[in-house]
Amino acid sequence: MSALLKQSNYSGPLGRFGSIKVDLFAAYQKRLSEGWQPDAAQARAVMRLQSLAKALQSDLETAPRGLWLYGPPGRGKSQMLDMFMDALPTPNKRRVHFHAFMAELHRRLNAMPPAEPTLVGRRKPDLVERLAAEIASEASVLGFDEFYLTNLPDAMFLGRLMQALFKQGTVVVATSNWNLPDLFQGGLNRDRFMPLLKLLEEHMEPINLTEGLDYRLRDGKNEASTYIMNKRGESTEAELEVLFSEYAQGSTGKPLPFLHAKRQAGSVVWATFSELCDQPLGRLEYQQLADRFQTVMIEGIPQLTANEADCALRLATLIDILYERGHRLVISSSVPPQAICTAGAAAQVFERTVSRIIQMTNSQGMFEGEGCQSAGFSSSV
Repeated sequence: MSALLKQSNYSGPLGRFGSIKVDLFAAYQKRLSEGWQPDAAQARAVMRLQSLAKALQSDLETAPRGLWLYGPPGRGKSQMLDMFMDALPTPNKRRVHFHAFMAELHRRLNAMPPAEPTLVGRRKPDLVERLAAEIASEASVLGFDEFYLTNLPDAMFLGRLMQALFKQGTVVVATSNWNLPDLFQGGLNRDRFMPLLKLLEEHMEPINLTEGLDYRLRDGKNEASTYIMNKRGESTEAELEVLFSEYAQGSTGKPLPFLHAKRQAGSVVWATFSELCDQPLGRLEYQQLADRFQTVMIEGIPQLTANEADCALRLATLIDILYERGHRLVISSSVPPQAICTAGAAAQVFERTVSRIIQMTNSQGMFEGEGCQSAGFSSSV
């Protein structure tokens, strides 16, 4: 291990900004005045975030533990992370969606030139250690939104990277739908994820936001997105054709090499679920898709079985990226969102996807029965 990673002295990441007061209580009160509802779980989280901010401004010998904000979708976790990161009076910080961070890590690692041995007879410096050193020099406080992993190679890679970052005094605050001991439950080879879980538990304090209001279901209507539910075996071709014609403007660009879309024009792409999720696509491809198109139409999402976890996880990844970008989403399915994936290794991950689909399409009314109607939701039943 390099000499840089052996250092244990901690000088406080806010440095010369330590004299600037951080008042998260005032920031939280401001949000309450703007429409947030008083929430005991959130108030407790604000207290811990304030304590962490104070510790970051202190001259400590070792880095303080970061925080793991967890709870179901709609509990304001992302907004609280934003509030915390915005309040830190230093440019040496970074808030990033976890999907984007993982994609960036792979790009940067692949772009690194091979390193020469530092001394004769010694091994070459590890590329992961070099990458960690670069990241630590860019931001001593990292904020990860929507942390979850289902890919074992990514987890093993991230474990080595996070170990190096923590040794350099990097402080991490993350949001997730699950408490740390509950991550990867039901997944294959879960024992291989345990070193990463133990590392995160050692360096991050869990903050439970489980109880309280679901703010996503109280959001305003999004008339732009649509959820079309049809009887099994019936086509939604006509309805999708109308929406495609309404949104499609401009000429058809060069097709994306990995996607055989049903139709595309301008900033709109219309593809079947099979075209998007049965193929071995991942974060990088879906991010390229979101870079190219502002409206994504997914036709024919089925009710997935326990054996179709890979397809469910691909759909969850795609929805996450579209949600983060604020893109328009059009879905046709024979079942409501909460029935798409209810069993198997992906079922827990998919709970957040259900919430996001409901929020994006404003389709919570469909819970009341097949024949219900709500803005952004049409039923062909």
